[in-house]
Amino acid sequence: MTRNDKDPTLGNMTNVDWNDPELRSLLAATEALRVDKRGSYGARAVHLRMGAGAGPEGRALLVGETDGVLQMLFDQTLPIGRIVSLNRDPGAALGGTWETCSVLSCRRGARQDDARHAIYVLELQAQRAQERS
Repeated sequence: MTRNDKDPTLGNMTNVDWNDPELRSLLAATEALRVDKRGSYGARAVHLRMGAGAGPEGRALLVGETDGVLQMLFDQTLPIGRIVSLNRDPGAALGGTWETCSVLSCRRGARQDDARHAIYVLELQAQRAQERS
């Protein structure tokens, strides 16, 4: 396959004037944008427990998982480094399996409905799993 001389990718497209006022304006306008990948993963209800042992439980929605990092929606903010327990199957006959996770990040949801319902997007890193006794 040969490339056409009129192919725009053949030109000098890698030389960018980062001081160009129009480019600076565009970059400033898009600086706060975030990619939100919810919807590509079959969301499911899970339970979160504050701490590694017994503690108050809350419901969350698991919306993504990439390379062992879990992305979920929750109704409250959690500090980075906080240890939580996660039950991915709260309806299991014996209570399911609880995973110990740490909070990697927590931010306010960026979608219009997120602000209306006080939704936070959490990223958790699973540490280990244990059967509920």
